[in-house]
Amino acid sequence: MDDEPIVLYDTSRPFDLASQWPLLIIGVGLLVLLAMIVVALSTLKNVRAPLAFVVGVTAGLQTAQISSIHIWCPAVALWLVFGVWRERRQRMHPEWALAVVGCAALLATTALTGEMVNSKLVAIQLMLLAGTAACMIAFADRQDIRPALLGLLTITTIACLAALAQYAGVLPYKVFLGTHRPIGLYVEPDWLGMFAAVGLVLAFRIVFNRWRMPLVFLHVLVLVLAQARAAWGAVVLVAVLGWLVGRVVQRTRPTEVVARGGGLKMAIGVLVLVSVAVVASPTLQESLVDRVTGAVGAKPEVGAMARQQQNGALLELQSQAPVTGLGLSASGRVGVSGRIAYIGTSRNNVASNWLLGWWVDGGMMAVPLILLFFFGAGRRFTTTSGLLLSTVLVCSFLSNAMVIPIAWFTLALCLMHLGSAEKEKEKATVRPELNGHGGEVQLALPRRRESSLAAGGA
Repeated sequence: MDDEPIVLYDTSRPFDLASQWPLLIIGVGLLVLLAMIVVALSTLKNVRAPLAFVVGVTAGLQTAQISSIHIWCPAVALWLVFGVWRERRQRMHPEWALAVVGCAALLATTALTGEMVNSKLVAIQLMLLAGTAACMIAFADRQDIRPALLGLLTITTIACLAALAQYAGVLPYKVFLGTHRPIGLYVEPDWLGMFAAVGLVLAFRIVFNRWRMPLVFLHVLVLVLAQARAAWGAVVLVAVLGWLVGRVVQRTRPTEVVARGGGLKMAIGVLVLVSVAVVASPTLQESLVDRVTGAVGAKPEVGAMARQQQNGALLELQSQAPVTGLGLSASGRVGVSGRIAYIGTSRNNVASNWLLGWWVDGGMMAVPLILLFFFGAGRRFTTTSGLLLSTVLVCSFLSNAMVIPIAWFTLALCLMHLGSAEKEKEKATVRPELNGHGGEVQLALPRRRESSLAAGGA
């Protein structure tokens, strides 16, 4: 079959204004709306917190893109221009930001040198996500964390409410593999499960009013309905490790501020809620049994078998790869059934397992970025940010979230500087000769059981 030239625009056909006027009106309307938003932001005095909230909301979306660019990227740009740069004496902390960009660039270069690259667009998307995360790391501080986390919790709550409406038959949705598993605002139930797990961590860690228990129960219920086994494992693993590490930290650092309790009562309530839901729905009970038995290998299950075949195919590709990997997006050649597309291109560009996928794509070139993600999760593991990143990383062993904003958003939270805006401005105005020995004075606060951004909001 002869190659045909690709025609970007057919100039032989005249432009028909009569048939294209609706699109023109929509385009002009969007431009006018964007201009109005920019003007409104430029006139407001304090928009940093609302824009940080929007950053969190967009981080909780999966496929919201404009020309293959996640809307989280322009949301961070708006926050940076109208919320950060308008403030005077804003200090930049570029150390970890440069590390993120450098590690991502190493992996992205394999898209130019790899033997089985499927799409070079993935390298551009990777650098956009890394660059956006770097902007947050370099310019964000403690005052941006809580609004951003509240924005993320808002979108996960909306997704959970939509999932309940789908399960009840109020909202239509695309049935996934013939199962009655809702998808919320996402494309698959597994993605809904991951974001429900993220929202569960947020509801438990940063909400301390009357909405705490309803939000926890909502996310737990949707986590059960989504039947996402990776999300189940992530919640259990992160909760257990978080509790153990928290106990060790409290013993070694008696001045450390700890989060408010109430976990035991809430756990009992969650068990009662899940038990009632399972008993009340025989369909849910049967489906849960199939998912659990399929996960432990007691009964053949399509999803579990597909994951095993995919991991086997990734290991086969890795055995053929050079030291620098087969090129970014090469792991996407592994299909749902584990079949490897050696010829032509694949519709998929990423593997279901983020660790194996990046190892196939970049080999040693991917190791710095992999270690950076693990380091970020461990660096702040006792805080909300570290728990969120750990949850995303565990879920990504079955549903790869490394090419959507949530992974990079949580990484940025774990690597950003936590000095408050007031302290940064004060440091910027103090002369060196009046700054004592140049060191930062740290006060040992008495231990108190209450919420704080240092323990729960960061």
